[in-house]
Amino acid sequence: MKYFSSESVANAYKGFQGSITNKSWGVLAIMHQLDSMIVPGRTYAVNCSSLSTYIEQLFCLGSKKSYIDNGKEWYVKFSTQWNDFFDKQGQTIPNIYDIIIWAYRSTPLPDDITNEKLLAMFSEDFHLSVTDIKNAFYTQEKEIKYSDYFESDSVVLSKISGKLGTTLSKNITADGKSVTASPGELSRGPFIQPLYAALDTADYILVSQTNFDELYPMGGSRNITITSLNDNNKSVNAYLTAIRTKPFILLAGISGTGKSRIVRKLAQATDDIDVFANEEDRWKCPRPANFELIQVKPNWHNSMDVVGFQSIIPEPHYEFTPFVDFVVKAWCYENTPFFLCLDEMNLAPVEEYFAEFLSAIESRSIGEDGEFETDPIIKPFNSFGSELAGEMMQHFEDLGYEIPLNVENRFRKKGLTLPKNLIVMGTVNMDETTFSFSRKVLDRAMSIEMNEVDYDGFIEGKTEYNVPKLTEQNELFVNRPISAQEVKDGVESQEVMNFLKGVNDILEGTPFKLGYRAANEAILYVAADKVVGAGNLNAALDDFTLMKILSRIEGDDSKLVTKDGKKLLDELNIYLSSVFGTEGTSKSLAKLNSMITTLKRDHFVSFWG
Repeated sequence: MKYFSSESVANAYKGFQGSITNKSWGVLAIMHQLDSMIVPGRTYAVNCSSLSTYIEQLFCLGSKKSYIDNGKEWYVKFSTQWNDFFDKQGQTIPNIYDIIIWAYRSTPLPDDITNEKLLAMFSEDFHLSVTDIKNAFYTQEKEIKYSDYFESDSVVLSKISGKLGTTLSKNITADGKSVTASPGELSRGPFIQPLYAALDTADYILVSQTNFDELYPMGGSRNITITSLNDNNKSVNAYLTAIRTKPFILLAGISGTGKSRIVRKLAQATDDIDVFANEEDRWKCPRPANFELIQVKPNWHNSMDVVGFQSIIPEPHYEFTPFVDFVVKAWCYENTPFFLCLDEMNLAPVEEYFAEFLSAIESRSIGEDGEFETDPIIKPFNSFGSELAGEMMQHFEDLGYEIPLNVENRFRKKGLTLPKNLIVMGTVNMDETTFSFSRKVLDRAMSIEMNEVDYDGFIEGKTEYNVPKLTEQNELFVNRPISAQEVKDGVESQEVMNFLKGVNDILEGTPFKLGYRAANEAILYVAADKVVGAGNLNAALDDFTLMKILSRIEGDDSKLVTKDGKKLLDELNIYLSSVFGTEGTSKSLAKLNSMITTLKRDHFVSFWG
C-alpha cells in the first residue's frame, strides 16, 4: 500500500485555492454522504453527525460534536443545473486531481493505483458519474508523487504553512508534530451554513432541515399542467401522462396523421443536449440528439435485427444495430428523456422481433442500492470473453460516446439493460399488410389512437401539435414511479379499484379480463394525470379505458359475449355510461359506440380498425 506524499498534498491544497470555496467543499461533503448517484429533483436525507465528522476530518476541525443530536437529518435536492455550481464558485475551474488528493490524503492506496483508478474511486464515493465529473471539473492529469508511509496532517499542514506561504485556517496551527484546532460547528461553520442561507446557491442545490416532499406532495406544487395555448392547437397531455405511466406507447391510426412527428416533437421539447442559438432552432432540428427513428422491416421475424448478435464471420465480433446504439447513448445521458420511434411497428410480428424488450420492460425495479434495474437485452459483455467485450466497448467509443465508468462496468457485468430514460413509441397502421397485436404486447403498452383529421385547420396551418419546451420538467419523464405502491396514497385508489371491478364483472369468462398489471397501471395513470394533466379522476379513467381496456377487445359475434350470454360491448356501454355520462363527454364511449356499429355491420370488430 502507499499514500500521497506530503508534497503532493500540499501542492494540491495550493492548487484548489482560488478555484473552489468553502461552500464548494460543503457540497462535496454532502455528495459524499448520499446513498446513490445524483438524480436532479430527488430528495436525499443526509445524516448530520456523519456529515459533521467527515468535514472535521477533511479540514482538521476537531472532533467535538456534542452540539448535534445523533440521527438528525438534513434534506438535500440537486437541481438540473447542479453541475454548473463548481464552475461559478472560484476564479477558475478546480482540477479534479487536486480535489482527489486532498480528499484521500490519509487513505491507503493500492500499489497499482493510476489516475484512472483514482477517478473511478472518486466517482463511486462522491456519487458522481465520470461524465458529471468532466462537466464540473478540470480533468487534465497532474504528476502525483507517492510515499510508502502515511505522512500525518501535522506534517502536511506545516508544509502548507512553511513552504507555500498559506495556512489552512486561522484557527488551525501545526508544528510538524501536532495539530491544534478549534472544534467545528456544523450549523454555523463556513462549509455548510451558506448553502441554506444564501440565495445564490438555490439554482443549484437546496439544503433544508425539513423534508418538503412531505409538506408539498406530488400533485400539489409539482403539478405542471400543460394544455393547449389556444383552441386551434392540440393538447399533448395524453402523451405526457401515458409516458409518465409507462415508457412504451403504441400510436395507432390512419397513415398521415402525424404519429411519427409527435415523437420527434416530444424529443425536441426535452432535448437539453444540443445547443440551440434560439428556441426557433429547437423546433427546426430534424434529428435532436435524444431521438432515433427505426423503420421496421417485414422480414423481422427474430430479435437479431433489434439487439444484434455475435458473429464469427470473418472473425469473432458483435453485430450491433441502431436500436442498441441508441440505448447505449441513452445511458450516457441518464437525465434526458430519449425517444425511440419504431415506424410501422406492426409490419412484422412485434412479439417475435421485440421479445427481449417486452420481457425487460416488465422486469423494471429499483434495486437495494436505489438504482433502476431491468433484465438485460444483451447478456453481460464479459460473458463474450474479455477481448470481444473490449471490442464491444470500443465500438461505442468509435461512435463518439463518452460512457461513464460505472455504466461500462454495468455493461460488462450485468449486460445491456434498459435505461430509465428510454421511451419507445411505435407507430401503427392497420391494413392488409400488417400484423395484429397479441395481448402480450397490448398488456405491456399504452395505446393512443390518432385518427382525427382536420382539413380546415390544415389549410390554416393550425393542425400542428402544440408541444411546449419541457427541458425543465425532464425529471418527470425520466424518474417515473414503477409500482402503484409508490403513489397509491396520493390518488383515489379505492375508486380506481371499484371501477376496474365493475369492468371485470362484465369481462369475466372472456380472454379480455384485466389482471394485476392493469390495476397497477390504472393507479399509475391516475397519479400521472395529477402531476402532468388536469387531475380529474373520471377524465383519467376515461383515457385509461380507451388506452388499456378497449384496445384489448377484438373478435366476432360469437366471441364478444359475456358469461351470461349477453352482448359484451352493449354491457360495457351500459356500465361506462353510468360512470362517464353521455357519449359527448367521453372519448371511450365514443370509441365503444363506433365499435358496436362496426360489429353490427361486419360481424367482427377490433379497436385497431
